[in-house]
Amino acid sequence: MQLGWLALFYAAYFAFVGLYSPFLGPYLKSIGHSLDVIALALGMMQLMRIVGPFAWGWLADHTGNRVRWIRLGTFAGFCFAALAFWYQQTPSHLIVLVLLLNLSISGLVPMSDSYAMERCAGCTGQYGQVRLYGSLGFVLAVLVFGAVADRFGFASYPFWACAMLLLGFVAALKFTPDSPRVTSTENSVLFTGSGFKRLLLPGPMPLFWLAAFFMIFAHGVFYAFFSLYLLEFNYSEMSIGGLWAFGVMCEVVFFALQARFFKRFSLNTWLCVSFAACAFRFALTAAFPEYGWLMLFTQGLHALTFAAHHTATISWLRENLPVKLVVRGQAMYATIAYGLGGSAGTFLGRFAWEWGGPASAFAMASVSGLIALLLGWRFTIASKQPTSALLSG
Repeated sequence: MQLGWLALFYAAYFAFVGLYSPFLGPYLKSIGHSLDVIALALGMMQLMRIVGPFAWGWLADHTGNRVRWIRLGTFAGFCFAALAFWYQQTPSHLIVLVLLLNLSISGLVPMSDSYAMERCAGCTGQYGQVRLYGSLGFVLAVLVFGAVADRFGFASYPFWACAMLLLGFVAALKFTPDSPRVTSTENSVLFTGSGFKRLLLPGPMPLFWLAAFFMIFAHGVFYAFFSLYLLEFNYSEMSIGGLWAFGVMCEVVFFALQARFFKRFSLNTWLCVSFAACAFRFALTAAFPEYGWLMLFTQGLHALTFAAHHTATISWLRENLPVKLVVRGQAMYATIAYGLGGSAGTFLGRFAWEWGGPASAFAMASVSGLIALLLGWRFTIASKQPTSALLSG
């Protein structure tokens, strides 16, 4: 039963993400906000990932009670979402409230992932089956709200977004509280300088982090502007929702079958494949947006650019870092890739859009994927020496 509540939490949270990433931009545009305000609002999710995971992780680790902070973060996110979408009066009010919303929810995934892995007794297969409900929640949200927006417009957007966070909070109330053993003396010092140096400097690590930065930089452009980009070419809201849903369904299929895929090739190979797919995907998006079937194909590549990359990255960190550095390594990944990289992609994508036209933003994303591929190739060469040996000393 506990895994059922976890599955519901993932479904509700990622349903909210499915409403936020594809539809927040069009919703804000529908109520009269400028592209500058929209880009800034959309960038808050990535920006808060710079500081949020560290802050929430420290609280959870310091108190030994992740469940308390999962509940608090979800409820605070619901409150700030309600204020942002229903009661904001000016662009400045909107930006502040969206910032607080994203700060509140920025630690939910790492904390709930850690909690879920423990409840699944460390079995990644069982964890994957629970985590799949997040992807399914995302798909259902984009399909249902895409149909609603296509028929009735975006007036009901605040209700749907807030309802998903409230549902996540209800699910979190059913979580079994953590036992005291969650607190780890090895991982409790989250901000030590020596730990950061050992994560950043040895062997292939600088190349690894840079590749992650440029990979998520490209996706920062995608998450912020793909829906607006399609609207420029007269795609309906239903079609946009369908494209988002198809990409996530491909992600779900990959997650379900990934065990057999990852037996065939090394983690480094999968990282390079995902980087190459990223460059190709966004080059096609920039060049041929008017072809719906081709946009469907590019969304299918999400299985490689997100699912394969995410699994390969997390698996690499778990396999190569000493136990006492794994938590900090995952926090570093969230900060460098999703925090810095995602934010930079969102903000620079806005300038590329205005200076060179909408296609320029996705051309920039393609170049970013190509840079990640070059770094990944260099990283593969540099990682001939075992990273765990480099870091353990």
